[in-house]
Amino acid sequence: MTTDILGVTLHGTGPEPVLVLHDWLGDASSYAPMRPYLDEKRYTYAFADLRGYGRSLHLRGACTIDEVAADCLALADHLGWQHFHIMGHSMTGMATQRLAADAPSRVKSAIAVCPLSAAGSPLPDEAAAFFARTCEDDDAFRRLVKYVTGLSDQWAEVKLRQNRDRVAPQCRPHYLRMMRTTHFVDEVRGLSTPFLVVVGDRDPGLDAAMMERTFLAWHPNATLMVMPNCGHYPMQECPPRFAQMIENFLDSQAG
Repeated sequence: MTTDILGVTLHGTGPEPVLVLHDWLGDASSYAPMRPYLDEKRYTYAFADLRGYGRSLHLRGACTIDEVAADCLALADHLGWQHFHIMGHSMTGMATQRLAADAPSRVKSAIAVCPLSAAGSPLPDEAAAFFARTCEDDDAFRRLVKYVTGLSDQWAEVKLRQNRDRVAPQCRPHYLRMMRTTHFVDEVRGLSTPFLVVVGDRDPGLDAAMMERTFLAWHPNATLMVMPNCGHYPMQECPPRFAQMIENFLDSQAG
């Protein structure tokens, strides 16, 4: 059993704890644009970095969904959080489900943002090869982040620098394998955990229809919200509105 504790950025001092996880391409700093708009008196946010990312850049591991969930629970224990809310983005959307299944008495509610689900993402070979190229090929990386947002060349450069500076090269293909091969749908069907599922209307890959077939089909207490004029990164593309959306949901689940 590992004693490694994930690196974390704490924000706020409120009584409601929220554990926040990032996507495959970026670390916890992706949430920096929205932090000024969060209620610091009502909530304490822990923006965690998975193994190989940001403040956990030095940590090595198996890069599996079970390890992610175990690391999150160990971090919650370290912070003294017996009960907490969980938010995951893209790759870590499935982590919100894994945690809700593994620790249903501890997870008060879950927010899944433009999420991959417990069904994983078994990409066709050609698409999988392209995603694998983004791990080292800068042009492929730029194409991917522009595709999922429709934003500018400069945006792509900022995301590229974040990835290359703050994500360990050796972990990138392992988390990609996790996304492609993970499947635990039968373990999450019917979970009573309240879920908010958020997608952007300009995200071409993870749209409302997919959420209807996955999260909303499996979770009886799931609600879907679509952010207008937004792609795959609502915390960076429209931070004030996104902060308001998640805190409206958290307010309804607090206490």
